[in-house]
Amino acid sequence: MTLTTDSHLITEAPAMVALDLYKDIHKGIRADLFAVTGRAGSLDPTDAAGRAALAEAVRFSVDLLVSHAEHEDRVIQPVLEVERPDLAEVIAADHHGLEPRMDGLVALAGPVAEVDGADARRWLHALYLDLALFTGDYLRHQETEERVVMPALEAAIGFEAVLGLHTAIVSSIPPDEMASSLAVMLPAMDVDDRTELLGGMRASAPAEAFEGVWALAGTVLTPADHAALGARLGV
Repeated sequence: MTLTTDSHLITEAPAMVALDLYKDIHKGIRADLFAVTGRAGSLDPTDAAGRAALAEAVRFSVDLLVSHAEHEDRVIQPVLEVERPDLAEVIAADHHGLEPRMDGLVALAGPVAEVDGADARRWLHALYLDLALFTGDYLRHQETEERVVMPALEAAIGFEAVLGLHTAIVSSIPPDEMASSLAVMLPAMDVDDRTELLGGMRASAPAEAFEGVWALAGTVLTPADHAALGARLGV
């Protein structure tokens, strides 16, 4: 199941769910996939160090996707299976189809890092094409989750239960994984998203934890964006 929107038919601002479990991490994932795909397309094939770094970036991207899917499968999927088994089936099929392709990207990145000469150019282009195709298909999966699953989930269980799912996901993420995810997410988010996210952290987390996140934000945001966020938060 996918949903497409003809933008020229929209006459008013679309409604938003009260709490979108997917929005922030999906923004980060999109930015990461766009970046690694563009990097594969523009990299000099003779740059051995660059090819090795690209292979590592692909592994990072896949690790991020696997972790995200695990959180969804553990927390959201069981609720969908009860409340909306039709959508649970769609998401399970998507994950089942996408996961082996992630393994394929990692496998393809190996030769990209290891070969030389004309072979490097051929392997690099193959990786670029696979990344581009995978990204397109993954974007369709994200759209289903955001435009179909999330509104249906909120309608089925209500805001408080959705908030409970959000809390369950966030509280299960180890600090190092959280830092890695935030480094990808924060630059991809707008200032309203960042303010909501960090404001919630400051209200619920120990002061030292928020200080660590604020320091991280300073390393991944531009000085102007960091200052704008600080002004919103009163930091």
